[in-house]
Amino acid sequence: SRQSDEEHGGEGLRLFAVVTIDAFFDNDLLNTTKIFLANASGSFGLCITSSLDAHRQLCLAARGQTLSIALYPKKGIVCFGSEQAAVKVGMTAELPGGAPDALGKTHLDIDNDDLRLDLDDLGGEICLLDWGRRCFKSPAVSLPNRNVPSHRLMNGRVDAYLLQESKALHTSDVLYHRMTRLTRNQFIKPLPVEAQDPVLKDIKDIPRICRDIQEDWRNMNKS
Repeated sequence: SRQSDEEHGGEGLRLFAVVTIDAFFDNDLLNTTKIFLANASGSFGLCITSSLDAHRQLCLAARGQTLSIALYPKKGIVCFGSEQAAVKVGMTAELPGGAPDALGKTHLDIDNDDLRLDLDDLGGEICLLDWGRRCFKSPAVSLPNRNVPSHRLMNGRVDAYLLQESKALHTSDVLYHRMTRLTRNQFIKPLPVEAQDPVLKDIKDIPRICRDIQEDWRNMNKS
């Protein structure tokens, strides 16, 4: 009947309104990235931002492609990229107003260490970085993800929220256990000074690289 059709149509409009309102309030950067990865196929290294949230946060995600985040609390910068070596650019960066980085010589406070976090690209992982907790009263994440714990980074200036697609990687309550220290680490070297002629430098480096490879093979056989 006409009345039942109108009632059915009214119910459809009500459901449409409910879904629309829920999506408006719930689909922030973290939840949107979560929904995308749950319904996407392939490998990704993503940086997601929005004009609504660019003043306080961005979202990074890795699945099948590496993604690293480097934190430089003394300089007040965060670097991210698909190559671990690329995020070391902050080690030698000189920024106006940034404190000098002398951690390798004097400081022993781990809160001031330069650190690198490698996302779990094998199982898939999402990381939301939020630096607006001190300035804004609104929560960093929407209601569906309020149960996700936050990790204080950069001496409390940045909060990290991590979501893993796979539970294969054991997550510690202390994120520091997953991070690689860039300062006071003899195995981490700053990026070399950029040459004026990169091609010529690469050609000149060939003998040294070949020699290093041979030495590695010799040392491996001895061990």
